[in-house]
Amino acid sequence: MHYSGVTRSSRVKQVLAVGIWLAGCAGAQMSAEFNLNQSVYLVGEAIRADVCIVNHATTPFLVGSGINRQNGLFFQITDRRHDTLTLSQPGASMISNLLLPGGETHRAAFELDEWYPLGKTGSYIATAMVRRDDRRYESVSRAFDIVPGLEIKTAIQLFADLPDSQRKLCLVYFVRRQAEYIFLRITDTPGDRVWSTLELGRLLRTTPPTIEISADGLVTIVHRATQDVYLSTRVKSTVRGVELMGQEQIIDRRAAEHAPVEQQPMAGEPQKPASSKSSWWWPFGGSGEKSDTGK
Repeated sequence: MHYSGVTRSSRVKQVLAVGIWLAGCAGAQMSAEFNLNQSVYLVGEAIRADVCIVNHATTPFLVGSGINRQNGLFFQITDRRHDTLTLSQPGASMISNLLLPGGETHRAAFELDEWYPLGKTGSYIATAMVRRDDRRYESVSRAFDIVPGLEIKTAIQLFADLPDSQRKLCLVYFVRRQAEYIFLRITDTPGDRVWSTLELGRLLRTTPPTIEISADGLVTIVHRATQDVYLSTRVKSTVRGVELMGQEQIIDRRAAEHAPVEQQPMAGEPQKPASSKSSWWWPFGGSGEKSDTGK
């Protein structure tokens, strides 16, 4: 006898399979989940993962020295060639000490680029893993991309103490969250060490940004954020490192006073079609059309 094209034997096997799966889920002592703050990053940006670990067992989950040293939180990250990235400290848990009682949840945030070599462009897949005794519990995997962005202005900083080295401070353009943003990428050569890539805020490309470096290493970047607001960012760049000093708004009062007021059509009056002419400034030539370089 058949039921909707499925034999009694097949239906029994399906029920047994579902029962085994539910029993496995019910018997899981741990679970892990994480989210990334972006799906696409620029080279040198911090890749933040917000992690949630749940102890479903009645006994505590211990991470530390001694018999618990094998327990902990780990990530498995693979590139587009399916090669697994090596942890900066092989075998070390990303959580050094933890006492998580039964039924409790532990939340933490990590910058994955500090633990894994994520300084190159490409596509990656990350999976969080909790190891408890001789068992491993994996999260849902998440994919992300690392892209170079588009360079729009560059300045070179030289150091008297390091005549064979130089620092490249590059302003990079990228589209994120359906808006245009500007970033500062700082790289030392030789060695191509990327210090950091900082998001400086939204960018209005009608005016080219500027970047200046003083003799004492104070870097000042000014870019247009809106029609009447500029942002001035200060970064201290020395041989020892790079430090963000602050950012402030500069109001372009002339632009604010002369900004055209959009006239609303009267009731029943037909609206004028939007002009397709672009007024964007673009440093690479061409028509100046807006480019979809990111997400």
